[in-house]
Amino acid sequence: MRQNPPSHNDGKDMIRAPNATEVSHLFALAEHEIVKGRHTEALILLRFIRSIDPEHTDAAARLALTLFRREQWNDAWDAFDIRFKLMSAQPSVRIRTPDGGSRELPRWRGGEPPKKLLVMDEQGLGDTIQFMRFLRPLVAQRVEINFVTHEILFDLIRTMQLPINLLPSSQPGSVNGATGWTPLLHIPRAFGLDPSSYGNGIPYISADPVRVKSWARKMMPKGFKIGICWGGNPDSPAEKGRSIPLEAFAPLAALPDVRLFSLQKGVPAKEINDVSFRRELFDFGDDLDGDGKAFLDTAAIMMSLDLIVTVDTSIAHVAGALGRPVHILLRREPDWRWLAREKDSVWYPTATLFRQRIPNEWAEPMAMVVADVVARMAPSISSQPVDALPRLPVSFGELADQLARLTLDRRGNDVSGSEVARRHDVFLSEWEKTSSNNSVLRTLQKELEEILAMNREVEAQLVSMEARGEFGQPFVGLVRELRRSNAKRADLMHRIDVLAPSDIRASEPETTVKATRGSNKKVK
Repeated sequence: MRQNPPSHNDGKDMIRAPNATEVSHLFALAEHEIVKGRHTEALILLRFIRSIDPEHTDAAARLALTLFRREQWNDAWDAFDIRFKLMSAQPSVRIRTPDGGSRELPRWRGGEPPKKLLVMDEQGLGDTIQFMRFLRPLVAQRVEINFVTHEILFDLIRTMQLPINLLPSSQPGSVNGATGWTPLLHIPRAFGLDPSSYGNGIPYISADPVRVKSWARKMMPKGFKIGICWGGNPDSPAEKGRSIPLEAFAPLAALPDVRLFSLQKGVPAKEINDVSFRRELFDFGDDLDGDGKAFLDTAAIMMSLDLIVTVDTSIAHVAGALGRPVHILLRREPDWRWLAREKDSVWYPTATLFRQRIPNEWAEPMAMVVADVVARMAPSISSQPVDALPRLPVSFGELADQLARLTLDRRGNDVSGSEVARRHDVFLSEWEKTSSNNSVLRTLQKELEEILAMNREVEAQLVSMEARGEFGQPFVGLVRELRRSNAKRADLMHRIDVLAPSDIRASEPETTVKATRGSNKKVK
């Protein structure tokens, strides 16, 4: 019987798992995809890394972040348990047994809640204020709650007027009769709450009326009153990149009839003495929440403010929990809780998000805050343009978009002396008048060029597929990609209009390829 000759490749053709160096490269690529907003691609890479190395905690943490940004809530909440592995000691609760020993108390992960539940705080003050709203539905089901949390928040929590027992997390203690426990941040998942309901029941804390009146007497009665907070806790692991120099608020201070009030505590408050608009900034000083009861004075002051503008810190959560209008300035890669939404927050209906587009560059989001404040103060009056209104009957956003289109038409083609070259020179001249001293505007215009260049490649593919009568899933996928790209293009034009306002606003960008011919599928 003839046998096959032995193989001499020693298994070299077999698929092997990536080594540690290759995994690190894959993780770096996943990080890059997250920064670029390509969350589907990032999710594929991170899940692959986890399948190879289940103990890769960085990949697990980024996986949870990506799932939240895609708003795949149940998967995100489950993946979010990785936070416990990143702690110095994982939380656990033990109870005494009749024989004098002890055993672990079961953690409530879902289904019918235990009748006597121990809720464990786990992170910072902001997390507690954000998630303590979910104690209310537990009380509504007659659950007896013992809540272990920061003692300085006790009085603020009591404004919720819930029959819960508060225990300080800084002290060891025991609870009799508990039949289950849960981390505070797991309650939405354990309860199976619909994310569309997260923002219900606002406000869920309240300000002391006596304090409201007392602090209101110290504030100027006239003007548009804005409370500001520019720094988080410098010792917090979440601090990197989220704080803003106080000087960045100068454009807000320069608005006529605006009155700024500092809500800042801690080390960042030292910046007040050296800021250029010191005379325009009212500082409440050490009296603000100086009695060891966090945010009671802050909440009272907020009730007399027209707006709160803050970085991603506890102040944002106090304002949102009170139902006060709050603008939250977010770094380029913000915390997981802010998802990937452009402006709105699933947690706080009265919050508006202003996202940083360039790392460490706060001029653009602050300019958008200023434009919003101007609109709030005088809705019928537009703000002054950065320069004279262009001679062309377009907004600055459309000017930048048309310039990008003409630049692509001219690039690589000999169009000297043509109408394209003449129009390009006219548009470029008008654009340079506006952007010569504004690096953010120039960056946004370059992004428009990149998007339009990519759009042209996609449109060429669509035209070719249409000519061949290919209207399957690849065609539909390209159409969706083009729509997403044009949505981003419209957002860039809007941002330019905010930074360089005029009496004209950019219209929605058009797509040259339609997805209707030859296809009976609905494109979403």
